[in-house]
Amino acid sequence: MKVAVIIPTYNEAGAIGGLLDELAGVLSGAPRYEWRVLVVDANSPDGTAGIVRAAAERHPGLIELLEEPEKRGIAAAYLLGMRYAIDTLRADVFVEFDGDGQHDPRDIPRLIRALEEGADYAIGSRYVEGGAIPREWALYRKILSRFGSLYARLLLELPVHDATSGLKATRVATLAAALPLEERQLVSRQYAYKLQFLYAAALAGARIREIPITFRMRAHDISKSAAGDIFESLRLTLILRARTLARWRLLRVALVSGAGLLFQAAFFEIAGVWLHLLAPSIAVLIAGELAVFLNFALHERFSFRDKREAAAPLAPRLVRFQILSLLSIAAQWILVHAAELAGAGPLLLNIAYALGVALGFLAIYAGAYFWVWGARADTGTSAL
Repeated sequence: MKVAVIIPTYNEAGAIGGLLDELAGVLSGAPRYEWRVLVVDANSPDGTAGIVRAAAERHPGLIELLEEPEKRGIAAAYLLGMRYAIDTLRADVFVEFDGDGQHDPRDIPRLIRALEEGADYAIGSRYVEGGAIPREWALYRKILSRFGSLYARLLLELPVHDATSGLKATRVATLAAALPLEERQLVSRQYAYKLQFLYAAALAGARIREIPITFRMRAHDISKSAAGDIFESLRLTLILRARTLARWRLLRVALVSGAGLLFQAAFFEIAGVWLHLLAPSIAVLIAGELAVFLNFALHERFSFRDKREAAAPLAPRLVRFQILSLLSIAAQWILVHAAELAGAGPLLLNIAYALGVALGFLAIYAGAYFWVWGARADTGTSAL
């Protein structure tokens, strides 16, 4: 198997030499693969290219330098390396690997083994069991990283826990045609491009597997905008979702919830108000419970039909959905009751109710996706 490890660099003179030597040592321990390390340097003014050439002389046949005339963004650098790996080296796999020391070279053979075991796309994940981020990270960065990954997972329905990971191995034969390998196809030229690649792989039906990794502190404390990367990822996620709006499960969940609300209102009006078959207080409880069963049945057939096979059995799914529905109702009651205690007028009471409905809906959507119809642990797949 031919494997190309792609490393983009810009002003990495302080780290790249040692990293390449470390890589060479690790890769030499897996001689059954045909390795090539492609360093794509964006005309670094600090002499990075010269250090890479010296490393190539120390490790002949392993390291190759590709030079860009100017800095065009990390996405463009990776694309240059990918196209070279595919068209010139005829690589079977390419690995995305950052040149600043945050990725551990020892994780690369583990990603390749995941591909040999059947995956098309192997991701080095910080947020699965066994993975970790640096303890030294500032709290705001930990929060942004977690939130950014969760936001992308939920909005794009990605089958991973670490949507913003930068360490990935891609099987060329199954995914090259599905990935945006031309610069004109990119939504972002920054680090967020990785989300576009992950989303394209998921839409193509790739078998995606996460491998736990320990993320390292950046070598030599080179300052880069981690927060900027996160916010760029948020922007790109919205664009990708807008492009595929018709495929968004949230809309199906909203339609089902709307149908449940209409049924609940109709039952209450007919049985509790018009025909006086039931006391209104009893009618609203029965209507609510029947609406829960109706929503569950519609979600089973419509919203989450594709996730049933990997989810928990039917009875636990129904119980979990009942719990979510009760939490949704509780959110509405708490907000309205709080506004009531504060002496709010009709406008604020309606706002509180609407906010409760919105929060309850989001809770049901997230809970249904991660918990009710989330994958069982014994399936070996992601919960999303």
